[in-house]
Amino acid sequence: MKIVKKQSIAIIGGGASGIFASLRCAEVAKTEKINVDIHVFEGSSKLLKKVRISGGGRCNVTHHIFEVNDFCLNYPRGRKELLSPFQNFQASDTVDWFEKRGVELKYESDGRMFPVTDDSETIIDCFMQEANKHGIKLLNKMNVKSLKKLDNGKISLFINEDESFIADSVLIATGSMPGGYRLAQNLGHSTTEIAPSLFTFKIEDEILKDLSGTSFPQASLSLKIDGAKPFEQSGPLLITHWGLSGPALLKLSAWAAREMMHTNYKAKLIVNWLGIGHQNDAEKLLSTIKRDNTKTSVGNAYPNDLTKRFWLQLLIKCSISKEKNWSEISKKELNLILNNLFNCELNVLGKSRFKEEFVECGGINLKEINFKTMESKICPGLYFSGEVMDIDGITGGFNFQSAWTSGWIAGNHMAQTKSKD
Repeated sequence: MKIVKKQSIAIIGGGASGIFASLRCAEVAKTEKINVDIHVFEGSSKLLKKVRISGGGRCNVTHHIFEVNDFCLNYPRGRKELLSPFQNFQASDTVDWFEKRGVELKYESDGRMFPVTDDSETIIDCFMQEANKHGIKLLNKMNVKSLKKLDNGKISLFINEDESFIADSVLIATGSMPGGYRLAQNLGHSTTEIAPSLFTFKIEDEILKDLSGTSFPQASLSLKIDGAKPFEQSGPLLITHWGLSGPALLKLSAWAAREMMHTNYKAKLIVNWLGIGHQNDAEKLLSTIKRDNTKTSVGNAYPNDLTKRFWLQLLIKCSISKEKNWSEISKKELNLILNNLFNCELNVLGKSRFKEEFVECGGINLKEINFKTMESKICPGLYFSGEVMDIDGITGGFNFQSAWTSGWIAGNHMAQTKSKD
């Protein structure tokens, strides 16, 4: 009787990418009739932590852009490398994958996609059911301390204080945890500079005072950092207790992640609160308001897209009394209002992390990874997926999509890694 040798698969990291890779690996093994034993080692007490908290507990699964080239434009780092993987598994494939397993996704006006239940537990339950179906061993409180390449091509994992595990192939899917970078370095890999990627700005300014919760549907931002070209973004903006947040600002923080770190998060932010394309158009808007409201106080006639509380704060910043009639507003005062509406200069004093949904830029050097398989070019049998690599996307489901895609591709190939007996 022929004994069928089991391929031993070790996945380090029980987050989005690691779990998704384990599921794909099991599916491929079943189709190809490869006997596999898949272990997922999670250092903490809970699996899928970021999935649970993403999108305010709704789980922003992906983004509703189904054209690969356009999708890749949303990655400050890794855009070129993701082109090929996304040809194999992109956002539309993610939608199909979930729908085939009974999870329907919907998209919102900004393109973000969520389960129709608006509950991240829907995604987690789907993954757990699939893992159980395929007999995948999900192990928490299993901290992989180091890795060693053996003479027969296998990889030895040293776990917790005194446990070990021998695998034919190993996937590092540890996100931005420093331990993952150390494991890769054990086996000869290098890492690029690590920096926070999604963060909000600490700003203290008269125009923001007592306005926490005030939002702007379409602001335009320009970030000026010493020694760098200005970074520009537009979209929804939100005033917070400590400064500014919202999609436009979080996109800005992703693109300027390293530059901001190098200046200790000090910069100048120019805000166009209405997102009006040209200063002439903003000037016409104010002139029209002035012309049509000559007998109205300046505090009671203002652009429709602004809240009254914000407008009054803008007037305070301009040292203009809200009781003045528009007919009394001088050319100089009109220009002052215009400047604070269209080119409002704010000093960025520091950063705050974006809730618990932190993302880091930096990670395993992309030149050391084969993006057709996600296998290491340095250590055969070692694979990478997700945020442990020097890949990060802007907010909106892009980081999860790179996690699904890289995990799917790694899962495709891990079961087929051959080491010597």
